[in-house]
Amino acid sequence: MKSPLPKSIRTPAQQVIRMVIKTVLLNKTETEPLPSPQTPRIGVKRVLPPYLGEMGYEVKYHLARVEPWLRNGWKILARRPDFYPPGTALEAPEFFADLDTIMGEHLIFGAGAGIFAPPPDLVDLEVTPRLEGQRIEVTMRLADLNKITREAVAEIRMRQLFLDWLDYDGRPLTDYDRNIFAFSETCIAETDIRRSEALRPSYQPWAFENPAERMVPHVGVQIRNVKHLSRHRNSDPDWMRATAEAIGAHLGLPVIAYGRPDGCIIPEGMHTTWREDDDGQGHLARELGYLASCRLMLSPDSGWADLMAWLNIPVLLEMLHFPVAFEELRDSFQPRIALLDRELPLLPQVDDLLACTHCLPMTDPRKSGLMKSLFPWEY
Repeated sequence: MKSPLPKSIRTPAQQVIRMVIKTVLLNKTETEPLPSPQTPRIGVKRVLPPYLGEMGYEVKYHLARVEPWLRNGWKILARRPDFYPPGTALEAPEFFADLDTIMGEHLIFGAGAGIFAPPPDLVDLEVTPRLEGQRIEVTMRLADLNKITREAVAEIRMRQLFLDWLDYDGRPLTDYDRNIFAFSETCIAETDIRRSEALRPSYQPWAFENPAERMVPHVGVQIRNVKHLSRHRNSDPDWMRATAEAIGAHLGLPVIAYGRPDGCIIPEGMHTTWREDDDGQGHLARELGYLASCRLMLSPDSGWADLMAWLNIPVLLEMLHFPVAFEELRDSFQPRIALLDRELPLLPQVDDLLACTHCLPMTDPRKSGLMKSLFPWEY
């Protein structure tokens, strides 16, 4: 079964069904909502709910989007508070523990710029339009309600968590609040529609500009090893280590391994940003401080490369599955990102990257920018 309509039409159709399910579930509750408290549970008024998507999209889109709010006195709950201006981010571990429980119980993941419920194997919605004279008739047939029901219940529970922690008498409901816990803007279809030029924050992380620990100039490497990724998306650890060490020897610089053991491989005997004794406390801030002295990063094709673009650190990518994912950085970030060609000598590629002012891997222009043939007919 395959829908005859594009994803951009399927998305609002699914949202209608999701809204019906939520209405039915909410109507089963007979109790009236409690009045808003004078002071929110978080203890601070004017707090925004957290960004839930991937790190790369947080760098490319979210930080600049939320910056005007923070400049006007708002604060934000954040999993990565070191990305935000000092004094604007709240960590709230109990809130995030409850949020993770909700996402885990309903199989919800941070994906792209938001949240995503993996669908069943079969396409779960067929939309068929029929035009008869002055009347248009649309038929929707569901093969499986599991995904949309999970989304509906997860939205209810996450928004209730928002109310429990951030609501107070006089708290306005903003467009930001509506979008952050919604699947309407974070499913695959909406990601296709809304991907656009990246927005660069007007600042760089405080820990990057004010390192707590001084580090000598070095070559960085991150060796990705994420369990839920297919094998071809993870790094070849032996090749990454050997390549990083060859780059370091060429530049006369030591090599430092970045990342955490739960998502990366830390080569034995290599200097690393990870410390077992602090179990990740302060890890991101320490990495940002180390990055202030990083002269080149050997990186997976992930959000780590987007972070390097924000910090203006040259990046050699080990592989590149989705070139268009970096294309939106071109004008606003002017990054130095190059794809390492394993068929060519390594060292000239290193020298070329360090000599350029900004660059990106070759991309197919048909996959980026405005598709005039579809605008405004499809979207």
